[in-house]
Amino acid sequence: MRHWRINLIFILIILFGAAIIGRLFFIQIRQGELYRALAQGQQQSFQLVKGERGQVFFKGGEILATNVKGKYLFVCPVKIGDKEKTSQTLSQILNLDKEAVLEKVSRDSLFETIKNNLTEEEEKALENIDLPGVYLAQAFFREYPQSKMASQVIGFFSSQEKGQYGIEGFYDEILQGRESVQKTDKGSDIFLTLEYNIQYMAESLLAKAKDSLDIESGQIIVVEPNSGKILALANFPGFDPNYYYENEDFHIFQNSAIQKLFEPGSVFKPITMAAAIDQGKITPKTTYIDEGRIKIGKDIIENYNSRVFGEKTMTEVLEKSINTGAVFAEQQLGNNL
Repeated sequence: MRHWRINLIFILIILFGAAIIGRLFFIQIRQGELYRALAQGQQQSFQLVKGERGQVFFKGGEILATNVKGKYLFVCPVKIGDKEKTSQTLSQILNLDKEAVLEKVSRDSLFETIKNNLTEEEEKALENIDLPGVYLAQAFFREYPQSKMASQVIGFFSSQEKGQYGIEGFYDEILQGRESVQKTDKGSDIFLTLEYNIQYMAESLLAKAKDSLDIESGQIIVVEPNSGKILALANFPGFDPNYYYENEDFHIFQNSAIQKLFEPGSVFKPITMAAAIDQGKITPKTTYIDEGRIKIGKDIIENYNSRVFGEKTMTEVLEKSINTGAVFAEQQLGNNL
């Protein structure tokens, strides 16, 4: 009995050791995966990666907006010692304004983009220089292979990585890739109802109207009668979404056919002509002599730019949007319908 204290201490040590071993077994074996994941979460930093932006296609599959892989130049201003020399070198290679570059490299920040989507010549030149705090990186950039074609329809993707105007702006959330830690999630593609050939023809007609009628602006909308689908939506003048930033007048980005208010004017000529044909008063080949103006009561109606066309058919009246020709058709129709 005299050793009972020693025996008690020994038993307590055994029980304490068994408790520790049991706890270790529970943590390392039974819940090992859980604690391993928690440890990794504390030791590693995860970066969100944004998926590739969705593409936009014409009905036939022709690409209107896509993505190309390229390089961009960025700087870490706090690591740049000679800011004057760095700005001078970069502005010469990239053909940028020196003061604009100097303003960026002088900021108290860790990241400033200098130029996106570098050319091969610019990449080679930058790879041969050794400037502290200047780096090249790879990314996807938005590209519009059709240049100015359907520009107001598509809009553009801005340098702030946000869709602006047109399809790019309206469907920005659908097009943009989702952010993910481990894998990228590509944005949805969009197929328009626009027919490439019809869109091309419509824009060509507007370009010809600029040459023949000296128009300042114009729109053509082609609709499929049975379904209401838009087959062409052309605007003049257009812009190149690849270089949207070169336009100082932001109004050019608007789709005039649906975003601007204007007097109906000549859009009623086809309605007047259709009514007269329907009543058998004229045919597409009916002719009249245009003298450039016509008097209605006390008012005088003239053609655009006071032009005189001479003898023209009703078909030509619509082609050239002759005001006096529309009046002639209305006079044959009469006012008693």
